[in-house]
Amino acid sequence: MSHKVYVELYIKLFLVTIILSVPFVHCTSAQNHSLKWWYRQSAANWNEALPIGNGHTGAMVYGKVDNEIIQFNDNTLYSGEPATVWKGLDITTTYDTVVSLLNAEKYAEASDFLLKNWMGRLHQSYQPLGEWHIQNHVQGQVTGYKRELDMKNSMVRISYTQNGTHYSREVFASHPDDVIVMRIKSDKKAGLDLTIALSSVHPTAKQQVASNGISLNGQAPGYVERRTLRQIEEWGFQSKHPELFNPDGSRKFDKQVLYGDEIQGMGTYFNASIKVIAPGARFRQEATGLRISDTNEIVFILSSATSFNGFDKSPSKEGIDAVRKSEETIKKAMTKSYETLKNTHLNDYQSLFNRVDFSMPASKALDTIPSDRRLCLTAAKKELTDFGLITNLFQYGRYLMISGSRPGGQPLNLQGMWNDKVIPPWNGAYTMNINTEMNYWPAELTNLSECHQPLIQMIKEIAINGSEVAKNMYKRNGWVGHHNTSIWRDIYPNDGNPVASYWPMLGAWLCSHLWEHATFTGDTIFLRNEAYPLMRGASEFFADWLIENKDGYLVTPVSTSPENFFITKEGKKASVSMGCTMDMSMIRELFTRTVETSELFDIDPDFRMELKNKLKKLLPYRIGSRGQLQEWQYDFKEAEPQHRHLSHLYGLYPGNQIHSSYYPELSQAAMRSMEIRGDEATGWSMGWKINLWARLLDGDHAAKIIKNLFRPIDFGEIKYNGGGLYLNMLDAHPPFQIDGNFGFTAGVAEMLLQSHAGFIHLLPALPSGWKSGKIKGLKARGGFIVDLEWENGQIKRATITSTLGGNCRLRTAGPVGLKNIPVKSASGENPNLFFKVVDPGKPQCNNETDLLTNQQKTYYTIDFTTEKGKTYTLIPVQK
Repeated sequence: MSHKVYVELYIKLFLVTIILSVPFVHCTSAQNHSLKWWYRQSAANWNEALPIGNGHTGAMVYGKVDNEIIQFNDNTLYSGEPATVWKGLDITTTYDTVVSLLNAEKYAEASDFLLKNWMGRLHQSYQPLGEWHIQNHVQGQVTGYKRELDMKNSMVRISYTQNGTHYSREVFASHPDDVIVMRIKSDKKAGLDLTIALSSVHPTAKQQVASNGISLNGQAPGYVERRTLRQIEEWGFQSKHPELFNPDGSRKFDKQVLYGDEIQGMGTYFNASIKVIAPGARFRQEATGLRISDTNEIVFILSSATSFNGFDKSPSKEGIDAVRKSEETIKKAMTKSYETLKNTHLNDYQSLFNRVDFSMPASKALDTIPSDRRLCLTAAKKELTDFGLITNLFQYGRYLMISGSRPGGQPLNLQGMWNDKVIPPWNGAYTMNINTEMNYWPAELTNLSECHQPLIQMIKEIAINGSEVAKNMYKRNGWVGHHNTSIWRDIYPNDGNPVASYWPMLGAWLCSHLWEHATFTGDTIFLRNEAYPLMRGASEFFADWLIENKDGYLVTPVSTSPENFFITKEGKKASVSMGCTMDMSMIRELFTRTVETSELFDIDPDFRMELKNKLKKLLPYRIGSRGQLQEWQYDFKEAEPQHRHLSHLYGLYPGNQIHSSYYPELSQAAMRSMEIRGDEATGWSMGWKINLWARLLDGDHAAKIIKNLFRPIDFGEIKYNGGGLYLNMLDAHPPFQIDGNFGFTAGVAEMLLQSHAGFIHLLPALPSGWKSGKIKGLKARGGFIVDLEWENGQIKRATITSTLGGNCRLRTAGPVGLKNIPVKSASGENPNLFFKVVDPGKPQCNNETDLLTNQQKTYYTIDFTTEKGKTYTLIPVQK
């Protein structure tokens, strides 16, 4: 029996009792559907714990009865310092050698040369801060246990009965007060008897116990290396790691993590403090922690702080006083009652979360099934019919965004802000050849523009270091970045294979986020004063970087398509060539938008003309012999046709160059590429595929990918190969990467509303199985807020609120009008300046290509003029 068949049978047998035990309840509107994940047992491991966060401090709540664990992070706690940022690379002395190899089609040799001569070293790692332990001294049998994450209120609750006494806990992370708050209650007068303690994986951390609380002080590692020492030695890269190796290449240490005196005292200091509010309780300071008893209610307040004082300052020598900062924060919070802290938290959180409401008809009976078993039940079915699970996971992405990314804080990394390892997977990095950007795909569309701010701030900081890299590494103008960074904004290439580590395209992708923020919010001041200088700087670098190929087209001279290999004519595996499709589409987008912004504000006319001239000469899209959009300049054979990355489809999503309305052959070629890639993938890759199929207007195929995503990665003996969800519904690469959660949320939004192609498209990729539903509060470019309701796959009602005014161009599957407002059929370019489309140019087709005719659907597109602050109601028109 195959592994897949075994898993399916196992799930079906396991769930028979669940299915039989669920009472029949008819499907109702999901407005009554609870926005919760809930479980009948505590978390067995970190991947089952439930996340909370306030944009600064994040925690994973296990919900254990006897020995509760709350593992927490401060998102400014990283290993290393600015002094650990590696800067010793100048490629200009070997640039001609590499270009000569590529012109001679010696791609494998060029790849090997880059590995040895153009690579740097890994950046530093995101760190856990500590663990909060609560030992319950009450013994006895536990019944009625329930653990839940309430997304509507951003709160974790645990409840159970022990020895006839009912216990409850509430935990939330408050952004306004910058603390984590927990209240524990019992319905017995003196029912609580527990000890709290703080610990850390960092050996530098020491706990102090006071009469009304505890604290933890320590210092993060001054250096962490994810590569093994043996790997560094095999590469011959010892000189790049003076922290670990002597000048002769011998080892200084036989370990990868260095603290304190081992690393000249470097490292970020940290503090965590917990204060206890329990009037009338008995407090005892013990060796292990603080014991609190003889009460029925205890409120805990936790604050954290680090000595981080900016990406360019030493946290050990120029840092903030972490103890003082934490104490000041907790002192302010202590002046407020629990209810005041809770209400302040709710008002703040819900002011963001409640902007969007999404429901589809769902069975209330499914709400009676714990979420882990519900996920297994869904995985066992051929079709995804649990619409409540879909809407919950959609809102989970928004919950995680609000919890992890707030103005003034750090942006979301690979693990968001939740991590329990000193050497986390991929360093807990900002991996920016897809993953960091994917984290922010839903920010604007799901009406959370404020949550985009930490990424925007990081772009500004990267550009500062990126200017130095452009000058010293490339001897070129502007600024540049590669595929990874940390809180110290390291921008030189990492070590390892250039297939991932050599990718100087970061500036172009990051600038797209600046543009999108401006088009969704209508903030032209931001576009002029903040976005444009960054776009201009990135454009300067690429204008200097491009060279002519043998056909006279401008291409990037040394290029990789992130993390994918091709096969050379000699049968060798290689990754480095010239003018990869992703490079060209991103540069085309950047140059176009920089020109448009320059024209809008009438600035930099000479530079604008230079970019316009270079735009005309950029290598066009090419369609290969299989009808696919080529990933490379030439029609190479892929080493792994079903690779997880889909970099060459950037122009389809998140870009806006490929659309069936313009050059349908490009859309068809992108679809063919998607077919070749297949439907299986890692978790985050499935998130990308949902968005791509949505942009191809194929809702049924997007729904197929969604079904693949809804499978448990680890449930007893049930194991899946490939991506899916952990039992806490966080995305599994595997291991955990949060980008898949955000990719899913963005993808579902794209299925229901698109505005990238010069118009607002309502229900562009609605799956045939999503018969009815409604969503309110989605945001379109041009500052339009859209509420939608559909029935039998057709728009039932819709309203559009204009926050900026201006022309609204609207596309629907059937004809519509507006109540008391004249409309006209749309023609020409949309006059609304926030709906600019990047012209992809005429693609070149391989002579062997037999392109299928792209089947065009009939759409209705209208224009109408809007006024700022007014709402417009759509009226379906009978054909």
